[in-house]
Amino acid sequence: MRVLFINPNRYHYPPVIPVGIEYLSASLLSRDIEFSVLDLCFSEAPEDELLRTLNDYLPDIAAITVRQTDTVLYHQNEFFLPAIKKYTGICKSCGCVTVLGGSGFSIMPEQIIEYTGADYGVCGPGEYAFIRLIKSLENGNCEEKILNGYEDFTASAHEFERKIVSDYASYIRNNGIVGFRTQIGCDGKCIFCTESNKRIIFHDPGQVGKEIAMIRKLGYHHFHLCDSEFNLEIEHCTEVCKAIKSVSGPVKWALYMKPEPFDEDLFYWLHQSGADMLTLSMDTQNTGKDYLKMIGDLLFLANKYQLKVAVDLSTGFPYEEMGNAEKMMDFLDKQPVQTVGINFFYRVYPGTGLFDMIRIHPDLERYVIRTSDSESFVFPVFFGFFDLSRMTRMVRDRKKFRIEGFEKATNYQRLGIKDSIK
Repeated sequence: MRVLFINPNRYHYPPVIPVGIEYLSASLLSRDIEFSVLDLCFSEAPEDELLRTLNDYLPDIAAITVRQTDTVLYHQNEFFLPAIKKYTGICKSCGCVTVLGGSGFSIMPEQIIEYTGADYGVCGPGEYAFIRLIKSLENGNCEEKILNGYEDFTASAHEFERKIVSDYASYIRNNGIVGFRTQIGCDGKCIFCTESNKRIIFHDPGQVGKEIAMIRKLGYHHFHLCDSEFNLEIEHCTEVCKAIKSVSGPVKWALYMKPEPFDEDLFYWLHQSGADMLTLSMDTQNTGKDYLKMIGDLLFLANKYQLKVAVDLSTGFPYEEMGNAEKMMDFLDKQPVQTVGINFFYRVYPGTGLFDMIRIHPDLERYVIRTSDSESFVFPVFFGFFDLSRMTRMVRDRKKFRIEGFEKATNYQRLGIKDSIK
């Protein structure tokens, strides 16, 4: 069967290279399955370009990646699924079997399948599951409409190399940056996060080093990690850093971390590998003395090993006191961090702890903000427990702080980390 991968993500703040398609491309290559890639990110007429490609390439399967259902942020939210529904319809009109996948699709696969009218979907990592779907379609006996990609990963390691299929130069010219992955999944328990409590599948550290070396030879030397959080397992993190240094040589790269675990050895090897910026994911549910000391120790090590720090601070959880947010801001004001983005409006997704809490406690419904008349959570729905005007006054005179959503920029853009072609 002939496969056409389609990247419909046309959001440019910043534009994001479709890394998932590049790993899936390697999977198809390993099975000698014919494929092509249509990247609509910078298309001026995406529907026309899609139709033209379908008529020229004549694929049997149109595989559409859904990176996000919307921008997640409450302020200036943009909803992406209507465009994906339109692209799905165009593909079906040309006789293609339509398959959806990607991190956004995996959030609520049944609802998105129903909304878009797609034929099939792959939830979670697709490197094995998509192959199984293709084989089933070839044999005419595909009974599953939505395949669970985690079930197809029998091993705990990701074995596929990466195939470069995107025009990186276009992304870099538009302030994008090259991404890479060291693991899939997250063991976090954040009540608002769709990626929490997911099985972790590690990439081989040596393979990560080879991947970065390959991309570096193309002339790109700034990277951003695509993991949910880097420090899920200290030993794996350290081995990844060592492999980057020894296989590719140090490169400038940015990462996400959660407050723990960490140790000085990890920060030493981050520095040795070339890491120069981290975004620390924090919340205000714990403002105790011991916790703040731990955060202070982490920030001290980041500063010692020359990593710029941006903080993504989540606050405004159900029944939380606003004093927690003020206490954490006072603390971070005195720490060596460059910028703090505060989020207290949360996109509500089925299956998350926040969704369940709202259902259990009907009094929380008054803090739910819907962007449409639909009761479906496919359409953006938000939870806002804290008052915007009070939070605005609290942030106003703090130069490092901002409320997320008003400014269309990422932390690496705010801190001046850019890539270029040699």
